[in-house]
Amino acid sequence: MKKAVALMIILVFAFATVAMAGYDDKCAKCHNGKTAPDKAKMLEKSKTAADFVKAAEESKSPMMKSFKDKADELKAAAAELGLK
Repeated sequence: MKKAVALMIILVFAFATVAMAGYDDKCAKCHNGKTAPDKAKMLEKSKTAADFVKAAEESKSPMMKSFKDKADELKAAAAELGLK
């Protein structure tokens, strides 16, 4: 029983880690300077994490549609970029 509980806890943390992936895991695929603005351009436009999240949520790009309701992931990406 203890092994089953321990395994369940490990699995929960493993899936939570994948779900909370940030800029390098999800954003950098498109934000490479060709498909979408690269990291440097985004940092020029957004000076704070709040600005970054707002810009992403208000983006008219269809590529950003799936991220508009994921403020936690956007905040994690902003933190990875060094925005506060």
